[in-house]
Amino acid sequence: MLEYIVIFLVGILVGAINGLAGGGSVISYPVLLATGMSPVSAAISNALGVTPANFFALISVRHQLREFFHEYKKLIYISILGSVTGAFLLLNVPPGVFEKMVPFLLLFASFSFLIKAKPIRGARHDLWEKIGIAASGLYCGYFGPGQGVMVLAVLARDARRDPKRLNTAKNFVVGCTSLLSNIVYLFSGRAVWPAVISLLVGASIGGTYGGRYAARMPATLYRALITTVGFGASLWLFWKYYLA
Repeated sequence: MLEYIVIFLVGILVGAINGLAGGGSVISYPVLLATGMSPVSAAISNALGVTPANFFALISVRHQLREFFHEYKKLIYISILGSVTGAFLLLNVPPGVFEKMVPFLLLFASFSFLIKAKPIRGARHDLWEKIGIAASGLYCGYFGPGQGVMVLAVLARDARRDPKRLNTAKNFVVGCTSLLSNIVYLFSGRAVWPAVISLLVGASIGGTYGGRYAARMPATLYRALITTVGFGASLWLFWKYYLA
């Protein structure tokens, strides 16, 4: 029972962070692993639990969603295709192979927080943007944590976009992308539902209300929190799967 309370509380933090900038699931994934889940079950439960935060973060701009869809629909379709492909890969790659890859995936997600996106001058070539979004979608379906930061990094490199609208665009793209891969996960039989529900309720609360408090968090503290947990979890997993 205590572990689900912890997951619920972590979910509130994750929902708030995901609603703000993304990457909060880097925190919840190692927490789920610590409860004894397999890496695949933890990845699936994590995805099912944190996805609602992106949609709840859109409540305040719900009247603008049609406009956002029209502007980003091509990128959303590309990201969804990548995500569904990644989800099927996750379910069909042998568990032992996934376990060996997890430390590197989590390390990659953590490193994404150290990369500062610099908007280009003028229009970015559409091809490269589509490749970046497709890659983030594939990553979302296969693993997930850190995808929001990747999407932000891709979108922010087009200087024509309003920076104030980028976070909403990110939540919309990531939410739609995750929704389709989650449908695949629902039928996988590998989700740990008590943990999913605990995380989902917490993330929904965090995504709706926590963002306003998380927004006051200094950027350096925010990045330090995510990278510390991410790198710490990566080192633990390297030890567990390669050295123990």
